Amino acid sequence: MKKEWQHKLLLFGFILVLWLPTVKMFFSEKNEMLAYENRKSASFPAFDIKGHSNIILSAARYFNDFMAYHADNFGFRNEMLDLFRYLKVSLLSVNPFPEKVVKGDNGFYFLGNSFSDVIKESKGISFFSESQLGVIANNIKRIDADCRRRGIKLYVAIAPNKHTVYGQCLPVIKSEHATKLEQVISRMDRNQIRIIDLKEDFHNYRDKRLFYLHDTHWNSFGGFLGYRTLMEKIVRDFPCIKVLSINDFKFGTLPSESNDLTRMLSMKIPEDRVVMEPKFECNAGREKCRLPIPGGYKRNPDEYEFRFVSHTRPLKALIFRDSFFEAMMPFIKESFGESVLIWSAYDKSLVDIEKPDLVIYELIEREIDVLEKSDP
Repeated sequence: MKKEWQHKLLLFGFILVLWLPTVKMFFSEKNEMLAYENRKSASFPAFDIKGHSNIILSAARYFNDFMAYHADNFGFRNEMLDLFRYLKVSLLSVNPFPEKVVKGDNGFYFLGNSFSDVIKESKGISFFSESQLGVIANNIKRIDADCRRRGIKLYVAIAPNKHTVYGQCLPVIKSEHATKLEQVISRMDRNQIRIIDLKEDFHNYRDKRLFYLHDTHWNSFGGFLGYRTLMEKIVRDFPCIKVLSINDFKFGTLPSESNDLTRMLSMKIPEDRVVMEPKFECNAGREKCRLPIPGGYKRNPDEYEFRFVSHTRPLKALIFRDSFFEAMMPFIKESFGESVLIWSAYDKSLVDIEKPDLVIYELIEREIDVLEKSDP
């Protein structure tokens, strides 16, 4: 009799453990920022048949959306991932997510192919078809024409993948085929619309570290070189703009252990971060946000809008950007009278609201596929 109760208790405990994550899911905060992923968790789906011709397709879509919701929101998700990372890295000395993070030579870590096939794209192994390039070219031309109609200058700028700049540290040989970025630049040159490659000046600084070892992003100096390349193009159209120089800063370093790639692996590896301290008095001040955050915005809402005003500078710039522009932000805000930075793809409605003198549309090389989906 005693053993029978022990078996029942064990069975009940086992079922309870299985159901705990699901039960906790319904009592946890929804649509929260996911650890290590810089995005919000998927929202609970609504069953909708309006966008489909029959109920079977609607049910299939609902099932896929619910599975995505469950994968992002099941109870103890972050705790379980932390334990998984710890067991793999600390006890087994194994990369827990080889598809997400790749260790290269000379201490460099890189994003893996699970992020937009970034290694294949950077090596020219994965590339655009002619039809895809046609769609991209038409989308960029529409954005350019949209700005021209309003008397606004457009600058499309691409920040480089770490894989492109330090590709020699990856055990993958570059294909003879052009990369996606090279394809887009070539195609738009034919359309007389220049795509600004922000790594254009990097070859002159091969003795300098331009990216973090353990992070996907460029450091402050890499961001400054990108800023300078961008501004060299803009100042041709707007000679009144002040472009900062290297001599305007003194360089230093600060120790850090917070880097996105090693954080994915639950590792902490010390690394010096480049600090560029201005020798001049900064004029641009942070202003309050004025724009509503769009419904369904999946990133941190606190990062959607940054607005700076300098009363000593002319012109207003509206900048559609991603995380790579953060390293450029301290420089760009000192070059314009007003800088409005939006973490978003190009949005025509914001151009009408802000009425800038120029629009900068910046994106990282690994997200260049977004240009295929742009719809101004």
